Parts: sequence; structure tokens; C-alpha cells
Amino acid sequence: MTEKATGSRARNRIVRTSAFLSTALEIVTAEGFDALTMQRLADECDSAIGAVYRYFPSKGALVAEVQREAIDRIGLSYALIRDRSDREWSGLSERELAVTRLVLFSRFICATAQSLPQELRLMQMLMGETRGVVPIEEAMRVYPTAMRLLDQLRGGIDAAVEHGMLDPGDTMARVVTWAAAISGVMQVSHLEVFDASLFDGDALARQLSLDLLAAWGADRGDLDGAVDVVDALAASGPLAPTPAPAPGS
Repeated sequence: MTEKATGSRARNRIVRTSAFLSTALEIVTAEGFDALTMQRLADECDSAIGAVYRYFPSKGALVAEVQREAIDRIGLSYALIRDRSDREWSGLSERELAVTRLVLFSRFICATAQSLPQELRLMQMLMGETRGVVPIEEAMRVYPTAMRLLDQLRGGIDAAVEHGMLDPGDTMARVVTWAAAISGVMQVSHLEVFDASLFDGDALARQLSLDLLAAWGADRGDLDGAVDVVDALAASGPLAPTPAPAPGS
């Protein structure tokens, strides 16, 4: 086989994989896990079911890969805003940066509801799913990707403690508490049809994040200053930029 043919086959595989994953994500986030079957995916992608199984040996493997890619896209988005914030915040002290980056991370997650709604929705669904739709052996393949994202928050909390902006404490317990609390609060947004001001998930999540930081020792004045800095960053561009598509997709 020629090098050109090999390259073409690799590109076609990338395109086909991307189509399967994006379609599966749309089905799950719109209709739930039960609506996703291998046959449904094949039909939606105008493909033979055998082709689906060549890429994903089971529904569990498929859902795990959809989850991994969704979390990876959120991580790529955060890397973009982190790079931009580092450039714009070059004049801040390390102490100021420590607390401001924590405020940014919470605001970033809130912003994904607009720029990466399906990816965020999938993460929320999986956090609330109790039936084990992803076998543990498949879930363990997703775990490193999830931890890379959570490590951004862990590093931020550790830096804030180091600079005296937060009281010492169990960092990973704080990370898990923060992630679960913010995810849960954001989901009340679907009740906005009853009372938009009361069930504003974005506003509630922002406030909850600040309250958690204050409970962990952050000074309210420092938090107010950090909010102003993040607001200025938001005014110059989205806090959750949409990552560029993968090559060939």
C-alpha cells in the first residue's frame, strides 16, 4: 500500500470517528443514554452497524469515548482562556493571580453552558447517572482526562493556600465539593421558565463559588477585586472559547 493511500485511510478514519462521536453526543444529550444504540448511531450516520462496531466494540466503549472527548474539549477551551488571561494579567502579583485564577475557573465552567453546551450537559448527566452506563474498565480510560481538568482547580487551590489567600485544607476534598456543587446548581437553569431571577443557574453558580472560597478563608475584598479582573477579561472575549475542530474532522 502506498504512503498516500495509508494517509488517506487514516484521514477517513478520523472523519468517521468524529462523525460517530458527535452524533452520539447529540443523541445522548438530547434524548438520554437509553436512546443511544449502536443501530441508532449507524442509521443516523448512514452507516452499516458493522462499521460502528469496528470503531467501538460496545455501547459502553462508545459512551466512554464520547465522555473522554467532551471532557478533553472542555480542557482545551480552558487552556485557551488560561493562555489569554496569563497575557492580560501579567501585571498582577502572584497573590492576586492565585485567587483570580480560581474565580476564572468557576466563571469558565459557567461559560461552557453557552459555548460547549453538549459537552457540559454530558458531564452533568454522567455525574448524576447511577446505573453504570459505562463499565468500570472503560471508565478508567476516561479518568486521566477528567483528572487533567480537575488538576487545574487543584493547582489553583494549592497556589492560593501557598500565598495565604486560602486556609490550609484537604485540596482534593475541596475540588470534589466544588465540582459537584457547581454542577448541581447550574442545572436549576431549566426551571427559569417559572422564575428567571430565582432559577438563574449561572448567577447562583457564581455566587456559590465565591461563598465556597470565602468559607475556605478567602477575603471578600480580594474576591471582589478578582471578580472585577475576570469581568474585564470577559469584556474582551468569551471566557470559554470554542476549540478548533481536530484536523480532518
